[in-house]
Amino acid sequence: MLASMMLFSISCDKEPVGDRPDLPPMESLVMDFSAFDQQPGGVKSSAFTYENFLHAYFSVVFWNVASTATLAVPVAAYAHALNQDAVYLGENTWEWSFDFSLQGVSYEAKLTGARLNNEEFSMEMVISMSGSPGASMKWFDGVVRYDHTHASWNLYGEQGVRLLEAEWNKDYESDASDLTYTYVEPGQEETGSFISYARVPGEVYDASYTISLSGGEVLIEWNTTTLEGRVKDSTGLGDNEWHCWDSKANGYADMVCE
Repeated sequence: MLASMMLFSISCDKEPVGDRPDLPPMESLVMDFSAFDQQPGGVKSSAFTYENFLHAYFSVVFWNVASTATLAVPVAAYAHALNQDAVYLGENTWEWSFDFSLQGVSYEAKLTGARLNNEEFSMEMVISMSGSPGASMKWFDGVVRYDHTHASWNLYGEQGVRLLEAEWNKDYESDASDLTYTYVEPGQEETGSFISYARVPGEVYDASYTISLSGGEVLIEWNTTTLEGRVKDSTGLGDNEWHCWDSKANGYADMVCE
């Protein structure tokens, strides 16, 4: 009987390898702002204008700055986690534990994943500065599908205040995907605002943003290869028409939409 109990105990602690979570890709958490992360520098003698691209650029700035400030530490930690092996803790729970540095500061991170059901697992990232484990802080948590077609995240700031919600979807047959950030910090002017980034390979404008702020909604579409694109903003541009710009190679020059 004792031997049977010991065997039963060992079998209960054995890792269920088939339920081990694989971390979703970085794109499930981090929005791509690379097409609008630099303001073009004009040439004084230039004969063209690039007001349409600039309107799109400044429409993205709020979200680019807000997400960068909120995500810098957890994104750095998650990038390291993707290269780590998980340790099984028992009870369908795994942990990625590691140290990393960011801008000269050393951190200790623990990312925990737990099976919820046959389709989903939960994630939670806790980070502290090295040498101060008592000051650890939860930076994000979420739920991910095992097939990596969907993930939802909550991102936190100081004192555990939830700042952003992130929702990601991926179609692996078409390679189309979308990621939406919603600003949820209580009591702020832009609380409830959102930005949604979508990629649809094969389309002329294969990337887009839908941006909703207190001042209205802005639609931006562009080609990720040439960076040629267009913007629609009835409030900021005074009409409900598309306003186009040329490729990066041609200086993002304003042009008539076809």
